[in-house]
Amino acid sequence: MANPGPASSVANHPQVLGSNQALRLLASAQSVSLAVTGDTVLPILNTSSYSVSNVIVTNASANLSTATVPFAGVFPAPGASGTAIVSNATLNALTSSTVVSQRTINSTAAQTGQNLYFNVGTAASYPATVDVFVYGYDLSFQP
Repeated sequence: MANPGPASSVANHPQVLGSNQALRLLASAQSVSLAVTGDTVLPILNTSSYSVSNVIVTNASANLSTATVPFAGVFPAPGASGTAIVSNATLNALTSSTVVSQRTINSTAAQTGQNLYFNVGTAASYPATVDVFVYGYDLSFQP
């Protein structure tokens, strides 16, 4: 058989994955303020359908186990509405910038919204920020 030429590969996935079922970063936000209640938008990266499997909160700028402990969660709609992906829960395990907190996932249902919302339900009584990372499975069709 003759040599067909140089090897080449074609990838149509924005993160150059061989399968759309790979666990990957779906959304993130840095320096999210915990000093005020409300939502921080987490834009979804390059997928039209996905399932969240992990939410990581880390890099706390203050010890979150003191004074008024902040509560936060992840939701598919603003104002902590829709079926909670992560319910509003205490962030008191984040005692320093090196602590990584893996949040409890309540719903792995397929989502199609292009934003998730990190909702601070109870604000800290002091200035504090965290970084939020959302990982999951890309369920969009890959031909």
